[in-house]
Amino acid sequence: MIEKEQLLSIGNDRLRRLATYASITVASILIVAKLVAYLMTDSVAVLSSLLDSTIDLVASLVTAYGVATALEPPDREHRYGHGKAEPLAALAQSGFIIGSSILLGYEAISRLFHPHALQNEVVGYGSMLLAIVLTIVLVLFQYVVVKRTRSVAIGADHLHYMGDLGVNIAVIVSLALYRVTGITWFDPLFGIAIAGALSATAVRIALRSIDMLMDKELGEADRAGIKAIVQRHPKALGVHDMRTRYDSDHIFVELHIEMEPGITLAAAHEITDAITTDIMKAYPHADVLVHMDPEGLEEERLDAQIARKR
Repeated sequence: MIEKEQLLSIGNDRLRRLATYASITVASILIVAKLVAYLMTDSVAVLSSLLDSTIDLVASLVTAYGVATALEPPDREHRYGHGKAEPLAALAQSGFIIGSSILLGYEAISRLFHPHALQNEVVGYGSMLLAIVLTIVLVLFQYVVVKRTRSVAIGADHLHYMGDLGVNIAVIVSLALYRVTGITWFDPLFGIAIAGALSATAVRIALRSIDMLMDKELGEADRAGIKAIVQRHPKALGVHDMRTRYDSDHIFVELHIEMEPGITLAAAHEITDAITTDIMKAYPHADVLVHMDPEGLEEERLDAQIARKR
C-alpha cells in the first residue's frame, strides 16, 4: 500500500491516474470472485453485487478515459483545456448505474414471486468479505485523491464505490438472515433495496456533473473569499461582475476591478498582477482574468441584471 509520505510526493495528475488504475484493478478482481460466488450460491443479492461490479468496471474504464482526456493541455480547438471530460465521464457513469439498477430490480422482483433456495452461503460470505476489504482500501485512497485534486470524475467513482461498500454489507446481512431463518424473500428484498440505493447514488452523481457542465458558480463562501482578497488591496476601489466556474481540479475566475480613473496602464497592470497572485495563492489551480474599470464608470453590469431577476 502507498504510504502517506509517498502520496504527498506524487503530483496531482499522476495521483488521478493512479486512482483510475486502482478502481479498474479492484473491479476486475471482484468480478471474478463474485461470479464464482453467484454460480455456487444462486443468490440474487450476490448477483446484484456481481452486476454492480461489472458496471463498476465499465464505469471505471470510462472514468480513466475522462481523466486522461482532462489532463491533456489546451490546444487550438480547446483553449480552456479539456477539464469537462471529467463531468462527462461522471455523467456517463450515472447512466451505467441506473441501467444496472433497473436490471437488478427486475431480477429481484422476479425472485420475490419465484423464490430460489440459496446454496453454499459460505462462498458468498467469502466473496463479500473480500469485496469489503478491497473496497475500503480503494475508497480511502480515492478520498485522499479527491481531497487533493478535486477531481469530479474520481469523486463520482468514490461515491459509487461507497455505495458498493453498502451493497456488499447488505449482501452479507441477506445471506446471514437466510441462514438463520430459512426465509427466501430476504434475498430479493435486499436486492430491491440495493437497486434503490444505487439509483439514488446515480442521481447524485448526475446532478453534480450537470452543475459543472452548466458552469455553476462556486459556493458563496468561495466567492466571498475571492472578493475579500481583492478588497484587501489598497488600490482596488471596488469589485463587480465576478463570474466563476470550475471543472476537473481547476477553477476559472473573471472579475472587474475599479481603480482611480487617472492611473497609468502600467500601474493598473501591476495592481491586477498583485491581486491575481494573491487569488492564486488561495486557489493554486485558478485561472484568473481581470478587467480594469475606472471608478465611477456608468455601464450596464451583470450584477444588476442578475439582481433584477431575483
